[in-house]
Amino acid sequence: MSIRSFIALPIPIEMANALGDAAAQMTYQDKSNAVRWVNQENYHLTLAFLGDLSELELEVLADQLDINVRQTGFDLCLSHFSPFPESRPKLLAAIIANNEHLSALHKQVHSALSACQITLDRKKFLPHITLGRFRHSKNSFAGAIPRTLDLSAHIDEVTIFESRLTTHGAEYEPLFRFPLDEDDTSIAGHEYESSWS
Repeated sequence: MSIRSFIALPIPIEMANALGDAAAQMTYQDKSNAVRWVNQENYHLTLAFLGDLSELELEVLADQLDINVRQTGFDLCLSHFSPFPESRPKLLAAIIANNEHLSALHKQVHSALSACQITLDRKKFLPHITLGRFRHSKNSFAGAIPRTLDLSAHIDEVTIFESRLTTHGAEYEPLFRFPLDEDDTSIAGHEYESSWS
C-alpha cells in the first residue's frame, strides 16, 4: 500500500488564526472566485514533498529523520503576503522571512531523504504557507493583498503527514511527529511519536 505524504512544520494555532483572519478578508474581496482557499486547519510549511511511499519506506525515513534532525525549536517570522511563485503565480501565500534555523533544518531533512535514497526536489527552497490556490492559470486575484506582515510563532515540531485527496480537497493526517528538543542537543536522536500502532 502506498501513502501520499510530505514532511512539514505544523503552524501553531495563534499564527494559523491570524493567517486565517487575513485570508478571510481576502476571500471577501475574491468576487470572481478565482482562488480555492485552504482550510485554516491545513496550514503548514512544507519541507519536502515525498509523493507515494510504502509504510516500510516511511518507517525507514522516520528513523533517518530521528538521526539527522538536530535543530532545536526556533521562532518563525512571516514577511509578507504574495502571489507565489512571483514569476508564474499558482498560489497566494504567506512568505517566510530569512531564517538560518529553518535553512539548517531543511538541510537536515534532505540529508535524511538522501540516506533513504529518496529522490530530492531540486527546486530552490522558498519557504511559504499556502493560503489559497488559483483555480485556473489565467485567473488573478483582484482584491488587495496585504504587503506587510508582522507575525511570528515558535516552531517545536517536524511532522510527516499523509495527504488524502477527497472530493472536498486534501485532508492531512500526521503519521510521525518529531519534537525539536529544547533541552539537550547532545542526545543522539529525538524521541519521535508515530500514529501507527
